[in-house]
Amino acid sequence: MNENPINGISIRLCVMQIGRRLFFLLLFALIFSTVQVFAQNEVNIAGNVTDISGETLPGVNVSVKGTTNGTITDIDGNFTLTVLENDVLVVSFVGYKTQEVSVNGQVKFEIVLEEDVTDLDEVVVVGYGVQKKSDVTGAISTVKPEELVKRDVATVDQALQGQMAGVTVTQGSGTPGESPNISIRGLGSLNNTSPLYVVDGMMLDDISHINAKDIESLQVLKDASASAIYGSRGANGVIILTTKKGKAGQGKVSFSGYYGVQNFAHTPELTTASEWGMLNNEALLASGQAPLYNNPEALGRGTDWLDAISKKNAAIQSYDLSFSGGTDKSTYFISGQYFNQDGVINKTNYERLSLRVNTEHQIKDWLKVGENLTVTNSSQSTVLEGDEWNNLLITPLNMEPVTPVYNEDGSYAASKNQVNNPVAAIDNTFNKDKSFRVLGNVYADVTLLKGLTFKTNFGANFAFDEGNDYNPVYYVSNTDKNDVNTLFKGHDKETSISWTNTMNYHTTFGENHDFSATAGTDYYEQKFEWDGTTVSNLPTDDEKYRVIDNSRNKKVANSYGSFFENRQISYLARVNYAYNGRYLLTANFRADGSSKFGSNEKWGYFPSFSAGWRIVEEDFMDGVDWVSNLKLRAGWGQIGNQGAIPAYTQSTLASTGLNYVFGIPKSIISGSAFQSLGNDEVKWETVETTNLGLDFGFFRGRLSGSVEYYIKNTRDMLLTPPVPGQTGIETPPWLNAGEMKNTGVELGLNWQDRIGQVRYSIGGNITTINNEVVSLGDASQIDDGDFRSSGNVNRTVVGRPVSNFYGLVAEGLFQNWEEINVYYQNAADGVPDNVAPGDIRYRDADGDGEYDYDFIGSPIPELTYAFNGSISYRGFDFNFLLNGVYSIDVYNGPGYYQLSSRAYWNTAKERLNRWTGEGSTNDPRNARMVNDDSHNTRISSRYIEDGSYLRIQNVQLGYTLPESVVAKLKLESLRVYVSGQNLYTFTEYTGYDPEVGGYGTSIGLDRATYPVPRTITFGMNLSF
Repeated sequence: MNENPINGISIRLCVMQIGRRLFFLLLFALIFSTVQVFAQNEVNIAGNVTDISGETLPGVNVSVKGTTNGTITDIDGNFTLTVLENDVLVVSFVGYKTQEVSVNGQVKFEIVLEEDVTDLDEVVVVGYGVQKKSDVTGAISTVKPEELVKRDVATVDQALQGQMAGVTVTQGSGTPGESPNISIRGLGSLNNTSPLYVVDGMMLDDISHINAKDIESLQVLKDASASAIYGSRGANGVIILTTKKGKAGQGKVSFSGYYGVQNFAHTPELTTASEWGMLNNEALLASGQAPLYNNPEALGRGTDWLDAISKKNAAIQSYDLSFSGGTDKSTYFISGQYFNQDGVINKTNYERLSLRVNTEHQIKDWLKVGENLTVTNSSQSTVLEGDEWNNLLITPLNMEPVTPVYNEDGSYAASKNQVNNPVAAIDNTFNKDKSFRVLGNVYADVTLLKGLTFKTNFGANFAFDEGNDYNPVYYVSNTDKNDVNTLFKGHDKETSISWTNTMNYHTTFGENHDFSATAGTDYYEQKFEWDGTTVSNLPTDDEKYRVIDNSRNKKVANSYGSFFENRQISYLARVNYAYNGRYLLTANFRADGSSKFGSNEKWGYFPSFSAGWRIVEEDFMDGVDWVSNLKLRAGWGQIGNQGAIPAYTQSTLASTGLNYVFGIPKSIISGSAFQSLGNDEVKWETVETTNLGLDFGFFRGRLSGSVEYYIKNTRDMLLTPPVPGQTGIETPPWLNAGEMKNTGVELGLNWQDRIGQVRYSIGGNITTINNEVVSLGDASQIDDGDFRSSGNVNRTVVGRPVSNFYGLVAEGLFQNWEEINVYYQNAADGVPDNVAPGDIRYRDADGDGEYDYDFIGSPIPELTYAFNGSISYRGFDFNFLLNGVYSIDVYNGPGYYQLSSRAYWNTAKERLNRWTGEGSTNDPRNARMVNDDSHNTRISSRYIEDGSYLRIQNVQLGYTLPESVVAKLKLESLRVYVSGQNLYTFTEYTGYDPEVGGYGTSIGLDRATYPVPRTITFGMNLSF
């Protein structure tokens, strides 16, 4: 027998422990190595900072230009600092114009800051370049990095929720480390709708490995006029992240950390043991059977099964340490993070250790080179979810409360109704996925002539994943057991490289003309391979022997493996023109060639145009002082989309491992077959958008915002419509056979001002979404969302939003036999045997005795919204974020069990309001109790619930210590805070969480996914 000398988990622990120690030793070594002493020509200065009205300003940054030597003003606006005689002070504060003040041997300063509540000179990152915000003509939203770090979350994409109009972030699962689903301006396809992420010029499919505290800027390109420069990968919008770089001057050390606890934010209300026993007796009596419990009241509260599998006050913690600095020739930024999150369900966890190194070097006046490197090592432990049968979020709801967790002898107690004991299931779950990722790029900027620059950027992404799943032998009952242990080990490897070369030219001519142009090429290559093996019958459950080779039947192991690769080459161009700072024009063009398509459709061409009119700069606006910004924008563009289609769809491929009976005597022959057809005529999806926007600022920018109207059409959608079974094709081929349309309005508003020493801001955003399927080609419908193998919950048809819920309409309850007889008077088979007073009355509009199926709800919200605010006084600061959705439906899958008339499973508390006789209730959710429930459990509007909600997403209270205190601690700044996430949700939904995600044509079906927890954290930020 082979013994793994250190089992997988032990290896992981050892590596993590050693890694942490080395990591912190390295960081502390760097801390001490950066200590520098400056004594020559030093002077001690003091000063006071006020606004133009004479009010003192606390918290103003005062630093020496070109260094990290600095301080902040105290509550009275005073500061002290040690500087050199010829230094220049940089004085900056949010909402005020930055000033530079020369020391020139002075020791006392009175500095007055002027308000600057506009941000029109802010530079934003656009595709393959930057622009002043005032010159942007496309639909681009910016999230400030300080907004991202206000939320203590596992992944940076989680922090985007509620931050901007038009961007919907759905946290479909609260499993530790799980990333949310993001859609920009609705669902533009029936396939993959995730945006493209661009990190330091590298195009990626996810950003779960990026540390939010490493981000310098984040922009979202929402329409084709902005994102067409990214061609086929930008159809669902583009999120651009730029990570931090060092600044010339003395080295700076920053530390931030937090520790918190997590608990369930909401749990479904279930009956106690005594209540359930009463309902169970009632169901049995209604079916002519003897009741089980003579005195249900004596059963008491019983077992709280959800409590039994939960981890109270589950820990979440994160620690970040960074070093930055450099000279006028070379700069560096180095950061490291350790993150660990336990789940609110036992044996769930996510752990991540990451390191980032960014450097930049001015080799010559005309040559700058740099690199960005990220290394991430993570692990994730999960439990079964997303399954309506034995999902470990459903079985605790279903398990009858009269059953204890353990028998008196300590063995697991068995359900009386064949529900798997959830505690036993979790105790026998051993799942751990490990991931190691290296992401990096090197670049060079070359100045060829005045205004003419060349940039080359080469990036590589290496990801290695390992899956481990062990199921030991255990026994609870004849229906809840595992007779033979099994071991699964799988490996994935992804390698992608990109190489971008761009030429940029900028010039001005005459007095009023500003012109810039960009042209370049992109090359992208991706390779992905995976393999896995499942064996059974290992000699022991001991961890150290969990090795494939130890299986007693390894010769009949179930193995799989495959690979794919794809390539894309692109040509891109952009032209920007501005006249007199008032009239703005932008044109983009991109040509993409992809290996995913046949020779006739390999290339796609994607143009876009946009224009802007800065009305505020017109002569007729002179003297209109209350208008600080007014710009009208319009744009149109086309983008391709190939994200959904796999490699090699243009080819007809054979599948191996298929058996057939041949010969005399007959014998089983293993062979191959063509289970699908290739299609060399399949081509790109085309997304066409039209955008009209207005940016505005009033009252010197105190009130600012934008309003947008958009139309987003997706044509030639990539689909796999069903084919007739007699064709023998198991997997339908990919076709261009659909069209979808999204329209809506986005509104973002923000007000910021100050009253004395109190600064405050309040803002919000609203997005309306109108989704319509225009065409499905030759298909009449697409059904999806299979639930309990009893039918599909979702149906997509032309003329309606995608993934509508489809089923019977539950209109009420039959109150007496007369109603039943009239209802079924025209039914061919008369009254069904399982229907009686108190059962559901389904709609039958024509009275033929046949139930009418209809559309019963939509999982697409009509409105999404968010509100945010902040207030600061002296050293205190407070901020909050609320977000919500309106007019959205959810199919409550667990309701199949909790609303059941059988009381076979534990039931919802509301079932105490069940029908007990004529006139007692007409609510179809509360049908009578009876042991034969097949009539009442059909897919119907009974399980459709209003999923609208308003959530207190984040609240944070912080305090920044005065400069006089931090100076004594030899620090530059120190802030402490307490924060709350997902504190409360205002909703009528009865499940775990109304925030239910989905994919493709199955959306809004709640299968009891892992809920997002309520989190309370305590943290600190310091620098020195």
